[in-house]
Amino acid sequence: MDLKNTFKSRIRENKIGSDIYMAQIDNYTILTDTISKPVGKRFVQFYLCTKGRASFHFKNESLRVMNEGNSLLLFHPEIDIPINISLSKKSKLVIFVIAIQKLEDIFSKHKDKIPLLIQNNYTKFYHEKPLSIQEKLIISQLEDFTLDQEFENHYLTLKLHEFLLYYFSSNTSTSSYHLPIKDEKFIRKIYEIKEVLMENIASPPTLKELSETTNLSEYKIKEGFKKIYGKSISHFILDTKLEIGKEKLNLKVKQVQEIAYDLGYENPSHFIEAFKKKYGITPKQWMMK
Repeated sequence: MDLKNTFKSRIRENKIGSDIYMAQIDNYTILTDTISKPVGKRFVQFYLCTKGRASFHFKNESLRVMNEGNSLLLFHPEIDIPINISLSKKSKLVIFVIAIQKLEDIFSKHKDKIPLLIQNNYTKFYHEKPLSIQEKLIISQLEDFTLDQEFENHYLTLKLHEFLLYYFSSNTSTSSYHLPIKDEKFIRKIYEIKEVLMENIASPPTLKELSETTNLSEYKIKEGFKKIYGKSISHFILDTKLEIGKEKLNLKVKQVQEIAYDLGYENPSHFIEAFKKKYGITPKQWMMK
């Protein structure tokens, strides 16, 4: 069955045998498009948002899961989870679905490195992470290629295998996968906390303030955030500030001191120190580079 969509985004679908399916969706319209397709419980689902924003609907509850540059791994061995996505206007999404048995075959010699395959009994997972540079490059190659029909699926298979290698090699630690899909409301609150932090990155709310607004204990917030994003809230805030700072430096419109103040640093030297520790050079050297 083909993907169904409400406002007719551009969709390119490839069924690679009975075990692998891929769809590239470009919502070039000015309306949010709803994308749907049944998927059986034997499949692992990957969602890769390359532009804009997408919302994943699960059990009649809207769960915002992806912003541009993020990926989502979704698997539940007990129930069918259909593709049910709301893709915002001017957004792009790549969907990659692979049978769990096929994934096991690909990584048969490295099962101890793949969180989904460590246990004999498959475990349900819900994991979001930023796309790496290598993963973005592979996705761009998937979006822009021209081959004869007889070679197309072979090319896609190789590229998808390459994507999986990079995806799991950068996530060998299982700690960020231990949060199962059993409390969608809790997961949604953690995502909302991330959005609040992003929107107020120069002056983020305290853990106590987040606890009061979400009705979650400080402990649950800390544990849930780290399990979903693989880092503490303070680490996330620091990394986000430095990434934004890097983008502002690339624009070469403001001086280092101004950027530091924009990011909430009272002393620009603290921004310079943190930047150098993460990237190996000072903000000024980055601008010159």
